[in-house]
Amino acid sequence: MAIIVSKEDRVKKTVQSIMKDYTNATGIACIYVDVQGKERSSKYNFTKFCHFMRSIPEFRYKCYQCDLYGGLESFKKHSCCPYRCHAGLVDFSIPVVFEGQLNGFIVSGQMISSDIRIPNLQAQTPWQTDRQAFRYFQSVPQYSYEDIMSASRVIHTLTNCYFPYVPKTDSINFETPIIGQDLGQGAELSNIKRPEIRKTVIYIKEHLNCNLSLRTIADSVFLSESYLSKLFKQEMNLNLMQYINQCRVWEAEKLLASSRESIDVISRRLGYHHTSYFCRIFKQYTGETPHAYRKKYKL
Repeated sequence: MAIIVSKEDRVKKTVQSIMKDYTNATGIACIYVDVQGKERSSKYNFTKFCHFMRSIPEFRYKCYQCDLYGGLESFKKHSCCPYRCHAGLVDFSIPVVFEGQLNGFIVSGQMISSDIRIPNLQAQTPWQTDRQAFRYFQSVPQYSYEDIMSASRVIHTLTNCYFPYVPKTDSINFETPIIGQDLGQGAELSNIKRPEIRKTVIYIKEHLNCNLSLRTIADSVFLSESYLSKLFKQEMNLNLMQYINQCRVWEAEKLLASSRESIDVISRRLGYHHTSYFCRIFKQYTGETPHAYRKKYKL
C-alpha cells in the first residue's frame, strides 16, 4: 500500500533539511513558522534566552507576533531586512513559497547588535526585571551588521535552491533599512527623544480600535492639546491624525493578508465608523483599495 505524503509535509521536511544545514554551517538559530506565526518545526540552536521567553505565555504570544509580522514584511516587500523583535534581539525572515502558495517563513537570528540601522518591529517588552531572563540574555551571541546581512544571504540562497520564487515585480533584495524608519509603523520608539511623545505613540498603538481624539490622547499624557500637537509634529514630522491613520493602515495590511475578516469588520476593529472612509484612507496611504491589497497579498 502506497504512503501518500501531503504537500505540506514535503515542504516541512525540505525546510527542516535547509535549516539543519544552515545551522550546522553558521551556528545561528532558526525555526520554521506557518502563516499565523506558529512554530512548525524543531527549534534549531535556540538560545537559552529565547527558550525561556517562549516558555512564558505572554512573551510567547509576542514572539509569534514578531515571527508573523517580520515574515509578512519580507514577503510583501520582497526584501530580507533584519529587525529587532519585542525582546530586542535581531532576526530576519525568509518566505517559503511552493507552487505559488506562501507556506510559512524561516525565521533566523536571536542575535545582539547595537547597529542603529536595524529597526524595532514592535514596542520592547520589559523583561529586564526578570533575573533569570537577564542572566540568559548575557549569553546571547553578538554579531556585526555585516555578519547579519551575510547570514541572511546564506539562508536566502539555500531556501531559493529548493523553493525558487520570483515575485511579480522585482526579485527579493537585501536592503538596508533607513535609520529611524520602523517596519511600516513610523519612527521607532527608541529614536523618539521626548518621553511625552513616546508615551503618546504607545497610547495610540494600544488604542487603535478606539475613537481616538486629540483631547483623549492629550489627557492620557497630561499635556494641553495645543502643546501636544506642536511637540508631536516637531518630533514625528507629521500630525497626530496622520500618524493614527498610518498605524491603522499598517494594522489593516496585516489583517487583510492574514485573516478572513471582511473589510467592514476590519475597518470597525480599527476605529473607523464608515467603511467607505476607511477604504479612502487605505488607498491614500497604500495606493490600493483594501480589496485589491487582499487579493494581491492574501496568504
